[in-house]
Amino acid sequence: MVSKPSTGSTLYASVMENSMAILSVVFLIGIAASKTILTKAAFKQSSIRSGVPLACDPAKGNSVANFLVRTLPEIHTKFHEPQIAFSYPIILSGLSCLVTDTAIVGVWGTGLAKFAAPKLDKLPSFVVVTVMTALGMAFQNLALNLLSVALQQALRATLPVCVVLFERAILGKTHNLWIYVSLLPLMVGPMLCVKGSHGGDISMLGLIYMSIGVLMSALKVVYLEKVVRSVRKDMGMVSFLFWLDLLMIPILAPWAVANGEVFEVHNWAKKTSAVAWGFLVLVSIMGGFRAYSINLVVKYASALTKTAADIFTQALTIYVSLIIFNTKSTPLLHTGIAVTVCGFAFYTYIKYLEKLKAKAAKAKAAKDVEKEPFLQGNSKAVESI
Repeated sequence: MVSKPSTGSTLYASVMENSMAILSVVFLIGIAASKTILTKAAFKQSSIRSGVPLACDPAKGNSVANFLVRTLPEIHTKFHEPQIAFSYPIILSGLSCLVTDTAIVGVWGTGLAKFAAPKLDKLPSFVVVTVMTALGMAFQNLALNLLSVALQQALRATLPVCVVLFERAILGKTHNLWIYVSLLPLMVGPMLCVKGSHGGDISMLGLIYMSIGVLMSALKVVYLEKVVRSVRKDMGMVSFLFWLDLLMIPILAPWAVANGEVFEVHNWAKKTSAVAWGFLVLVSIMGGFRAYSINLVVKYASALTKTAADIFTQALTIYVSLIIFNTKSTPLLHTGIAVTVCGFAFYTYIKYLEKLKAKAAKAKAAKDVEKEPFLQGNSKAVESI
């Protein structure tokens, strides 16, 4: 006779599982928002200076912004005193790959993860994934160096628009009407943000860089999402991240030479500062932490929770950046941000319903196949790819 687990142990397991789900979501939101904000802080040069007032006065009012500045003096001091001013986005992208791979080697050494290499038959596809990932990351870092975080995040939210349009134009894939309706605020919102941004918060070159970065990311999703899932399943997340970063370095290194960053980096004012280098290492390792945190959320919570966390992360990143970086706020910018975030939430919800419907249809088809008489005729059920 098999003994049943006690009520106490079942309750304890449930509490622990729910606690891990909550902690993983908080970890993901914190890491994802911090990565963007700290990367911008590493680039930031002119608009954050010692003695320059924030958009809010800590001594007046009871707004959330004033509350944050009053209760987070460490952040205020960090961003208003000596800056990092490392305006070399391609080098920082390469440094991120190098630091992450060094950390992964340490993880392998401790036995927390197993070493695995890409299979030879999937290597060409993996190289294409690497190229598109490198281009997407580098162009988005170039854009972040020239745009405000709020504008960069709003433009990044146009990714679903590019993905859906590419799927329709290139693959002939169709979606339900509500998917196309949900794309409208994802186009209108960023346009309002562009119109509502001024001065050093926007540049034409930054807009071009961000557009290219989003297009590269969309192409990777449309063409190579299944390849990425397959290769990552073969190797595991840690090894996949190692080889992805390793193969990106030969792409980023010549790029840093071609755009002159390698010849200018010796002029960096903080090149002898251990604190500045420590800050860059922290920024660099954030990418690896983010990939790990996504896995934790999917493991302990769900894919839907992860998408909801993405929405909250985007809103948190934008509004915290407005405070920290003294971004010039205009009614049009705030309207664009609100439209973009709401549009992203709406798109996520519709996409989730579409996936549920597809999953239910697939389950029904499998059930219908099971009901067929054994070896009826010569037909075979083949799962479509």
